[in-house]
Amino acid sequence: MRYLTLVVAAALAAAPARAQGPADTLRLTLDAAIERALAQSEEIRLAKSQVAEMNGQVREAFAGALPQVSGSVTYTRQFASIFQGLGGDNGDTSFTNIFKNSPFGAPNAWALEVTASQLLFSAGKVGAGLAAAKSAREAARLTHQQSATDVAVRVRQAYLDVQYRHRLLGVAATAIEEARKQLHQVRLFHQAGTRAEYDLLRAQVDAANQEPAMVAAVNDYEVALLELKRLINVPPDQPVELSTPLLAEDGTIPVVVEEDRHAAERPVVAAAEASVRVQEQLLRAAKADRWPTLSVSSTFSEQAFPTEIFPFGQRFRRNWNAAVKISIPLFNGLRTEGTVARYRAQLDRAIAHRDGVREQAALELVQAGGELQRTQALLLARRETVQQAQQAHHIAQVRYANGLTTQLEVSDARLLLQQAQVNEAQAMRDYLMAITALERALGRPVKVERRPVEQLRGAIRGEEPNP
Repeated sequence: MRYLTLVVAAALAAAPARAQGPADTLRLTLDAAIERALAQSEEIRLAKSQVAEMNGQVREAFAGALPQVSGSVTYTRQFASIFQGLGGDNGDTSFTNIFKNSPFGAPNAWALEVTASQLLFSAGKVGAGLAAAKSAREAARLTHQQSATDVAVRVRQAYLDVQYRHRLLGVAATAIEEARKQLHQVRLFHQAGTRAEYDLLRAQVDAANQEPAMVAAVNDYEVALLELKRLINVPPDQPVELSTPLLAEDGTIPVVVEEDRHAAERPVVAAAEASVRVQEQLLRAAKADRWPTLSVSSTFSEQAFPTEIFPFGQRFRRNWNAAVKISIPLFNGLRTEGTVARYRAQLDRAIAHRDGVREQAALELVQAGGELQRTQALLLARRETVQQAQQAHHIAQVRYANGLTTQLEVSDARLLLQQAQVNEAQAMRDYLMAITALERALGRPVKVERRPVEQLRGAIRGEEPNP
């Protein structure tokens, strides 16, 4: 009964898509799982915050080209002044009264001031800073796009791995069921006296040997499901039902049909190129420190010196001036030369990094194309092997039922069928991941269509498809 319970539990776990889950079961297609991960991934949130930070830097850099206007209101209380007592000891205050409504002798002073300045020439430093900020923002946006692609790849891989483990669980459940059926048949033959005790012992051992594989398949499935839940931020105890199967029921597989497989500008390559532009503009801005800067400024102020604290009803005195300033760097201890050398080295490092990323992207594209062809051919071969193994297992069962072979041949045929089914599931997972790797290498989705396996097998062999 213990083993029977295990088989029933495994069979139920092996068919989650066909079972009617509870009300709180989360049903996910592959696309829905990817969307959920993109919406809740910590990595994506971090990349978005970097884009927002770069937007702020662009605004800061653009502010350097705009007028700078500031205003202030200042109140000053004079508690003691050197101008007090200038009238002498006779109390003559006529001279002192001259300063009572001036900034020298007034006890209260109010000043309202507006200052405006505009940079006229900076040898391109402001423009270089703005261009660098925009390139940094573009790099952050591309990094966010690459992060989204990487998260989608990991979720797709985890999703397919769960379906792969689910398929292995089904294979293990079928294998142990077939082994128990064979054991039951051998026991009946042994009771009838047509089979030796050795055959019965062999069948019992064969059925018992399937149980560890069942336990391992259950554990592997649960671990893979937990990993998927972690990636899509689902609580470990929440039931999840995956509705995108690994193997299509109609026997078709997705096939890449587009001929143009030239790599677009992958986000990681474009981000590296944007980083080079950032360093170029920073170097340009550093060189601009060698040149003079020209700016104009103007200050408008109103001042009042009331005898009371508040200036209401008092006369305000106006002051308005303007200035043009040219700043010439004569000598700053070779600081500018050191800054230029530092940014030039950073530019060289960014260029080397960009070239390395380009070469790696080109290599990944070639590898992805070759892996797609390899996994497709392997998948077709594995499917054909499954058909042959099924036929061999059926023949072995018929031969044993007619007394033409031994239990060992039946057991071997069943093991070969089980291994062929496992290889087919693994080949299908690898093939789907190869399509994902090709999309990642191209930097864009590829056009696919579902085709029957027989049509692809005939195309590889050079056969004409059936009309």
